[in-house]
Amino acid sequence: MTGATGFVGGHIVEHCLAHGDDIHAVTLPEGDRPLPPEVTTYPRPLLEADAITELVAEVAPEVLIHLAGEASVGRSFANPEMTWQVNTWGTLSVLEALRRNESTARAVIVTSGEIYGRVPLDQLPVDEDTPLEPLSPYAASKAAADLMAGQYAENYGLDVIRVRPFNQIGPGQDARFVVPSIAKQIAEAERAGASELTISVGNVSTRRDFTDVRDTAKAYRLIAQKAPPGAVYHLCTGRSLAVREILDALASQARIPTRVESDPSKQRAGEQPDLYGSRRLLEEHVGWEPTIDMEETVRDTLDWWRSSLGGNA
Repeated sequence: MTGATGFVGGHIVEHCLAHGDDIHAVTLPEGDRPLPPEVTTYPRPLLEADAITELVAEVAPEVLIHLAGEASVGRSFANPEMTWQVNTWGTLSVLEALRRNESTARAVIVTSGEIYGRVPLDQLPVDEDTPLEPLSPYAASKAAADLMAGQYAENYGLDVIRVRPFNQIGPGQDARFVVPSIAKQIAEAERAGASELTISVGNVSTRRDFTDVRDTAKAYRLIAQKAPPGAVYHLCTGRSLAVREILDALASQARIPTRVESDPSKQRAGEQPDLYGSRRLLEEHVGWEPTIDMEETVRDTLDWWRSSLGGNA
């Protein structure tokens, strides 16, 4: 598994360990966040195909879930070269390792719903055949990785499943993203004893398809077990929520009066107003559907930040 120490990866590790799975994880050579002691870790440079090839030969995995990569659209604009290297060349290292070893492992290659870019509203929900029109270095690099995975499956016979997740939220997500950023600010204000809190954000009317990360973890394990070879899936709920709805839910659970305001200067020009996907294939093939409602997601996210900052959840 790559990306095991990340937001989604950590939840997959927890879910798989609970089911008795044996987990081997590629970690950063220069140090990474700790994993549970049951996980066997291998500090390896993901971009070095030879090192990953040797590791695949050593471990001989039955399933390889490839999550590692740059996950921020904003940071991809600030550092496009790093984004392309990690997201595209990192995926190439994994695929080459499987090809060189003639591996029969199932490879679950994770890309993104962002690869569809700007979609006309009358063509929603997005399905797996919607044309790819990426609009950021992040999305373009993920689209390239997605196409590469399909090409390796076609030309070399690898057992590759491509998964295109839409927005994922929940406990443990770092504060670069809007929902955990607001949750962290609320927890900090509560801990500091503030009497009230006003938070300024960008476009709160934007609508996106949000899935709880714990539902996401369950989906990846089911995909590894049950998906037919060559499948391509959306990992999403199949409906969108306005960012305002989630932020209002956070504010309603704050222990101090909290107001969220929209600042036009923080809005991104040309942003897609609404985006949600179809989960039909994933539901039909592996029997997955989301089970955690947004109220629980928001409550647990806020409680996670309270606990992380030393407060009472």
